[in-house]
Amino acid sequence: MRAPLLVLALGATSVAAAACTENLDGGAGCPSLCPEESERFRDTTFEASEIDSSLAGYPTLGLSNNLLLANRPDTLVTRAILRFDVLTTSFLPNGTGTLDSITTVDSVFLKLPLDSTGRRGGNPVTLEAYDVDTTASDTVPAVLRSLFRPDRRIGTLTLTPSSTGDTIRVPLSRTFMQARIAAKSRVRVGLRLTGSSGQLRLRAFTLGFGAPTLQFDPASDTTYRPITLTTQTTLSGAENEVNLAYSLYALTDIGSPPPGPNTLVVGGYPAYRTYMRFNVPRRISDSSTIVRADLLLTQQRSRFGNVRDSVAVFPLVPTATADVSDLRRILDLTAEGTLLGVDTTRFVPGDSGVRSLNVLGLARSWRLQAPTVPRGLALRIALEGAQPAELRFFSRTAAPALRPKLRITYLPKSEFVLP
Repeated sequence: MRAPLLVLALGATSVAAAACTENLDGGAGCPSLCPEESERFRDTTFEASEIDSSLAGYPTLGLSNNLLLANRPDTLVTRAILRFDVLTTSFLPNGTGTLDSITTVDSVFLKLPLDSTGRRGGNPVTLEAYDVDTTASDTVPAVLRSLFRPDRRIGTLTLTPSSTGDTIRVPLSRTFMQARIAAKSRVRVGLRLTGSSGQLRLRAFTLGFGAPTLQFDPASDTTYRPITLTTQTTLSGAENEVNLAYSLYALTDIGSPPPGPNTLVVGGYPAYRTYMRFNVPRRISDSSTIVRADLLLTQQRSRFGNVRDSVAVFPLVPTATADVSDLRRILDLTAEGTLLGVDTTRFVPGDSGVRSLNVLGLARSWRLQAPTVPRGLALRIALEGAQPAELRFFSRTAAPALRPKLRITYLPKSEFVLP
């Protein structure tokens, strides 16, 4: 009887071993248990956007590193305002320790640092400077535009934008400057380009190296060291950030058109940002392994700005909770998406069709975010506020085939199965 029992025992052992060695690399079970059959990667493409909107007015006044001065009548026309509200009225003559009042000046210039990259124009243009100081409400664009007239012109410079270096010096009227110093007044200058089409990108570091300055000699003797003034202003009852904003800023005469129906805009001038909030099932965002995620946008052909120039789009990740409903506040609280591994993507404004943005880093971050933080994404353009390129996409209210979509490849969560 021993032989049959031994055979039976060996047979039972073999069956058990065979049962627990199937698909061992496909489940989540401990080797001591029999795992379930392998889960397979799943692909899904769906209309995930539950809110999308474009908001204008970027960058915030006074917070741009650059300021675009443009004369492109078919596309973009801007002006610049520079305020020097504190003038130096005395100086130390060479070799003395006694302050003297400034009664005459020489070599009065606006020194304008430039970003010399990008499209600027190859035809000569004239840069005109105007006295735009007034007792009227000079934060109102219409009031300021009315001051750009011949009797208030205080300087001109003809140049070819594509041939300029990294700095230009605009000569200003000595008589004008002497009168302002004698009156212990202020200097507020308006700039515009006239003549041929062209543009200049001014550096606008109002609190750091490279900002526009007003320079002059405090006497006709050129051995004296020039006096340099930086932009600053004080508005009645205004906070510091408002005063900073109005020290150096741009006016837009002709800018990009509004988005219109069924359209999202990124860039333009003044620039737009686009915000999108996604409705992604928690079983995908929180309980699966996402291996691919793309935001699919259908691009519209833009006719504004540099339509054939490739332009970078930067992702922004909202961090505000659902309690924050103000869109501008939500965008102010975004973080740079590149820190989460979300790719920067380049587009050509004049193109059209379906475009893909890799948002895998964003999708993988969703499980790490608090449940009260909506799953969203915002987009801004490179050199925001310093170039006129814009990108246009169809929104969630467009025809179904044109709406934004998410394409996700994921591995569902595996479960243990007892044998």
